[in-house]
Amino acid sequence: MTQGLDEGSSIPLYAQLRELLKGQIREGAFVPGERIPSEDKLNGIYGVSRITVRRALQELVEEGYLVKCPGKGTYVSERIPGMSAQSKVRAKFTQNNDVQSFTEACESNNQRAGAHLISIEEVDGIDEARDFFGFGSEGRLLCVLRIRTADRTPIMVEENYFPAGEYGFLRKADFEDTSLYDIIAASGHGDPMLTEPCALDLEKAPADLAPYLDVPVGEPLFCLVGRYFDADGSAMYLGKQHIVGTRYTFRI
Repeated sequence: MTQGLDEGSSIPLYAQLRELLKGQIREGAFVPGERIPSEDKLNGIYGVSRITVRRALQELVEEGYLVKCPGKGTYVSERIPGMSAQSKVRAKFTQNNDVQSFTEACESNNQRAGAHLISIEEVDGIDEARDFFGFGSEGRLLCVLRIRTADRTPIMVEENYFPAGEYGFLRKADFEDTSLYDIIAASGHGDPMLTEPCALDLEKAPADLAPYLDVPVGEPLFCLVGRYFDADGSAMYLGKQHIVGTRYTFRI
């Protein structure tokens, strides 16, 4: 018999492990927001195969007990099934284009905002944004791609483009669980400003983003595109937010 599991039982080992971990979560051995041991550690603790561990964890994710954060690990959900209801994040859009930051939206919903950097790389300029940046493909941009979470649940992938020269400091910035607005303000550039309406469209989750959002390929997403300026009216960044529609509500 492995630790806490019965190999002679008619109940599959993955199901036994799933229920064992579920019980530990409900009893408080793992608290909401806590990272659980890695697959390798669970394999060592319970003496079962990685496939068994992986299936048990995946079923707990599907049942809402765990949340996977790509690149960071697996965490206990902030909303344990049967113990509290999960709320959507609501972002307030006012008539003067003053949009709440994601961090502010989370705070207004009593949820904890998180962020994890996927990549930051220098890319060619965007011809379609020539009127915004003042250059097209002959210029250079910094593309900052990161996941935003609420109570560790993936909500959106942010895809932001900055002029590479002026915003080169972003290469060394700490994006982990940090507001982009705070990073920019700390550099002396001030808060990003919207002086024109954003564009909201629908899209399907592409294969390269779906794993980060923990949704199937083809899942309906909101795509919110905004052009942000600094206090002097100069182009700051072009932002694209790929948002899981079932986890986010726009209040207009």
